[in-house]
Amino acid sequence: MAPIADEDRWQRLIEECFQREAGSQASLPSSSQNLIETGVLDSMGWVGFLRALESASGVSDLGALLTEQTPSFESIFRAFKNARSVRSSGTGPSSKQEPVTQSAVIIASSSAALGSRRIPSEQVDRAFGMPAGKLRLRAGIESLAYAAEDENELTLGAGAAQRALRAAACGPEELDWIIATTETQRGYPSLAAQLHSQLLPRENCGALDVGGACLGLVNALAVAQGLIALGQARTIAVITSDVHSRTFKPGVVAGEFGGLFGDGASAFLLRAKNGVAPQPTYGLGEFFFGCAGQYAGAIRVADVPNGNIEVHFDGEALSRAAITRLENVIRDIELRSGIARSSLQGLATHQPNPRLVTLLAKQCGLPLGKFPVVARQFGNLGSSTCGVALDAILQSTSSRQADKCGPIFMASLGPGLLFGGGWLVPA
Repeated sequence: MAPIADEDRWQRLIEECFQREAGSQASLPSSSQNLIETGVLDSMGWVGFLRALESASGVSDLGALLTEQTPSFESIFRAFKNARSVRSSGTGPSSKQEPVTQSAVIIASSSAALGSRRIPSEQVDRAFGMPAGKLRLRAGIESLAYAAEDENELTLGAGAAQRALRAAACGPEELDWIIATTETQRGYPSLAAQLHSQLLPRENCGALDVGGACLGLVNALAVAQGLIALGQARTIAVITSDVHSRTFKPGVVAGEFGGLFGDGASAFLLRAKNGVAPQPTYGLGEFFFGCAGQYAGAIRVADVPNGNIEVHFDGEALSRAAITRLENVIRDIELRSGIARSSLQGLATHQPNPRLVTLLAKQCGLPLGKFPVVARQFGNLGSSTCGVALDAILQSTSSRQADKCGPIFMASLGPGLLFGGGWLVPA
C-alpha cells in the first residue's frame, strides 16, 4: 500500500473523529470555524473530540497544545504539524514505534487445535433443554467442537504449540518465554507452567499467564511484542486454550449462554526480525486497549457455594454493545495504521456467534469472507476464537507470494467491557 501523506492522513483522522463525536450525519465545519462559539460542539463535546484524536493519533499532549488556541480544525491541524511525537513518515501514531512496514517482531509460524468431537447444534439444543434448531436459527451455530475425554486445555494447547514449533523448525530449547491465556483452566499450576513442563524448554524460559478472556490473545501478543522489543527475548510461544464444555454444562448454566461455547486452542511463534524474513511472514504492528465500563454488567460469571456457576447474561444489550464497540475498534485500527480496510487479507475478531459476525461485516462494509467464521462450525472458543481465526488467515496466505498478501486486523472484546485491537502487515 502506498504511504499516505501526513497532511492527508491528519485531515482524514480529524474529520472521522469529529463525526464520531458530532454524529455521522453532521456537516463538516470550515477549517477556521470556532466549534464551541458557533455551537457545533459544546465544551464537553470538544473534550471528547480531542480525546478521540489523542487516542487515534498517539499525540498524547494534543489538549495541552491547544489550550490557548481557537477550537477549530485549523488549530488542530497546526498542532499536529508541531507535535514532535507525530512520525514524519505518517505510517502510525508514535515516533517511538517502528513503521508498520518494518515490524521488528514477526509471526514465524502458527497452528490451531479443536476439540475432536464435532457435535451438531441440535444435539446441544436438546442437552440444554432448548427447542431443536434454536442455536442454528437464532445464533447461526451449526456445530460445536467439544473436547474428548483425553483432551483438556493442556493437551490442546501443547499440541498446537508443538505443531507451530515444527513448522518454524524451532526447537523448544530456543524459547525464551511461554505466554498462555485461557478463560476456562482454573487449576494449579497455571496453564503456562503446565505447558512449560510439557514442551520441555530451558529452565530459564519464562512462563507467564495473561488474562482478558476473549481478549486474551490480543493481550498476550502485545506482551510478547513488548518483551522482544525491549530485548528481553528473541523467541516466544503465545498459546491460547479453552475447554468450555466441562465448565458450561447443562444443569449448571442456561443453554442460551452455555450452548454457544466450544473447545479449542491456538499457538503462535513470535521472533525478533533478523534480516530478511521467510516469505510469506507477517509482522506485528501496534496494539491498543481500553475498557467501556458502562457495559460491565451485561455479563457476569461467578462461582456459587453449591458448586454451580451463576451467570448474568444480558444477550441483547451485549450484542448491541459488541457490534458497536468492535466497529469502533476496527475504525480506530484503520486510523492509527493508515491501512484502508478494503486492502485487508482478513480480520480476526471476537465472535460471540456467527449472526453477529455477519452483522459486523455488513456494518463495516466488508465481505463476510474476510472474517473466518470460526463460531459457525466450532462455537465461541473464548480466548481461542481470535487465535483460530488468525491462524486460518495466516494459513490461507502460506502458498502466496508476499506481495499478494494483504494486512490483517485483530479486534476483540472481553468481559468488563474490555476491548483491544491491532494490526499485522506482511514483513
